[in-house]
Amino acid sequence: MSIGRWGSLCVLCILATSLAACRTPLALVPSLPESTSTLTVRTRLEQPFYSSADGLAAVELRMNLPSSFGPEERPSLGGGGVLRVFYAPEQDPRYPDTDFYAWPESQGWLGELLPGRLIEQAFLSRYPYLDGITVRVGTYGADVGRGTGRLRTDVSAIVREAPIAGRELAALPGGGAVEVIGSREGWIRVRLPDGRIGYIDRALFAELPPPTRENTGLLVLRLYRAGDGELLREARLDVRTLSDESHVTFRFTPIPDSYRVEYRFTVEAVGSAPGRAVTLWGNPSTGELVYRPSYASVVLAEVSLDSGRWSGVQNTLEVRFPPIRPTRDTYLRFVIEAGERPLVVHWSMVRPPGNLPLSSQDDPGIWGGVVFNARYLDDVPMATLFRAGVGRAVRLFLNDPPLAAVYALILASIALLVGWSWRSRGRRALPS
Repeated sequence: MSIGRWGSLCVLCILATSLAACRTPLALVPSLPESTSTLTVRTRLEQPFYSSADGLAAVELRMNLPSSFGPEERPSLGGGGVLRVFYAPEQDPRYPDTDFYAWPESQGWLGELLPGRLIEQAFLSRYPYLDGITVRVGTYGADVGRGTGRLRTDVSAIVREAPIAGRELAALPGGGAVEVIGSREGWIRVRLPDGRIGYIDRALFAELPPPTRENTGLLVLRLYRAGDGELLREARLDVRTLSDESHVTFRFTPIPDSYRVEYRFTVEAVGSAPGRAVTLWGNPSTGELVYRPSYASVVLAEVSLDSGRWSGVQNTLEVRFPPIRPTRDTYLRFVIEAGERPLVVHWSMVRPPGNLPLSSQDDPGIWGGVVFNARYLDDVPMATLFRAGVGRAVRLFLNDPPLAAVYALILASIALLVGWSWRSRGRRALPS
């Protein structure tokens, strides 16, 4: 083979190797959505979203910059603000406990958990830093019984439709008597005079009916790796500290490399007895638990907004950071904290992938999403590039056959020219 052919082959090999290991910038969305309005960030703003690619490396925000600065203000792009990126596993709907407030009738309590009974569950961890398992527990009234409770005299009591953040149903004056029928999530379930059921913060009661029972023992959770069955973590809860119909989390030391790893955990009772044991919430027909893995909150990236790049055409500020991995098939959230100057950020009724609203401490009534885009630096294998090229060629042929025919003719001409060139080189290389 001639030197020319060897050189051509070397060039082709180098090109193929480069393509096989190349990286290409990807975007979360093709283009920024139309702005609905703006909001002023004086304290903190959060935006969760679903990430389908790996290597998150930049966030682009549509903002308004001030046209002038006060005498004490330092001219800067981000006003001293900071952007941080976190995982958002609490927003991931792919676990049985999809809604903190939902207690559907298709689910129920699995009966008293007594010594000798083992509840087992397998799951796929979708995030790094697994540090706990959250389950729903029932105490059969071990924290408060039924009867009459009395409110404190120094405050009025708000009755909510659901514990913690439910819609307000009524306001009761301090010192009044209330019919207590149970508890949930540490809040007292009450029946109003008109028959409606609501919840009052336990701290607002001066007197409560005594518990109907006293539970004893421990709940023990053990976490195993599904593949080899190795025991990785163990956590315990004293049942005497548990509230009826509440979420409780078995905490353990975080596992940093838990992304896309299959685990198995078991829950059993130690030291309990019939009539003095707790129960867990799940699917009575299958025995499966309603649960949710818990993950340690780790700052994945932190960058000053003042270091961003401003685009006057798009009115966007892009901040970059070292690529974050893994981010493929995960829910993420970025947090913006204002500095010495408030930030004016655009929002839209078109939410980002994942369809999750923004959360603003300054304007909590907005249900849209921040106008932003995310940039990725993802590894793209050769097969993906080949499939993309073939796909574009097929779409071109289907959408515009004449133009596709012209392209095909040009490619055929190039191929013939290259073939003729190689053949000519081969003939010249033959000895006379």
